[in-house]
Amino acid sequence: MERIERALEVARLHRHGLTEAASAPGPATMTMMPSAASFAEAMAEEQAMPRIDQAPLAQLASREQLRERYVVFPDEPSPASLSYKMLRTQVLQRARQHSMRCIGVVSAASGEGKTVTAINLSLSLAAESNQSVILADLDFKRPSIARTLGLECESGLESFFTRHATIESLWRRFEGIPRLAVLPTMAPLAASSELLAGAAGAELLKNLRNVSGESLVIADLPPALLSDDVLAIAPSLDGVVIVVTEERTRREDLQRVFELLRSTPVIGTVLNASADAEARTY
Repeated sequence: MERIERALEVARLHRHGLTEAASAPGPATMTMMPSAASFAEAMAEEQAMPRIDQAPLAQLASREQLRERYVVFPDEPSPASLSYKMLRTQVLQRARQHSMRCIGVVSAASGEGKTVTAINLSLSLAAESNQSVILADLDFKRPSIARTLGLECESGLESFFTRHATIESLWRRFEGIPRLAVLPTMAPLAASSELLAGAAGAELLKNLRNVSGESLVIADLPPALLSDDVLAIAPSLDGVVIVVTEERTRREDLQRVFELLRSTPVIGTVLNASADAEARTY
């Protein structure tokens, strides 16, 4: 039903099928419904939008290997899994309340665990029965999502920027996780902030927003204080999740991140390596 309503709206916007006969004689107005042709055209446009479930399957590393890399699955009865479920609920509530589609995961410096946080948040989000997720590696300085997941691909987003591949051809999904697609970057990109701020970066974000099924995009970003990439892409994001590490992240660095991203909503925070995390479980 939602798809039909959306198709009707597309048809209305494209063909101006919904009009008011304000200039016609008499007090009545008339509403024109879309023609059969415009409705079919709108439905075809909706069906042509890329879908996560059409992405090719890829192989993940074993669960044992992933645990060694701090990857947490939502079906695990662990304090970490519960923490990511709480973060998931917080993110989903804000995203749905404010119609957010693109959310970045960022830290102040390197080694804070932002990539693992982006992966674990995406896994937890994809466990929701009505939520699809695209995990995009936008850390063009040191891309590491594919390496962390054990994902083997010939190319990633670097091929999109060189016009050798489309976004849809680069997605990968995994057996047993049907609502998650990963968009990897396999090699560092030179002049990454210029790419993100330019026409190609705008096209990338536009394509991700146009995925059917109201997918949520989780973007792994480089550290905010170590490059200008985050500043370049921040205007295109709907919000960010900030990752902090106990006894590692400096207060002044965190304050600087908030200053740099003052125009971008912060919709969640993650405290990694908390000393009392286990003691506070329920």
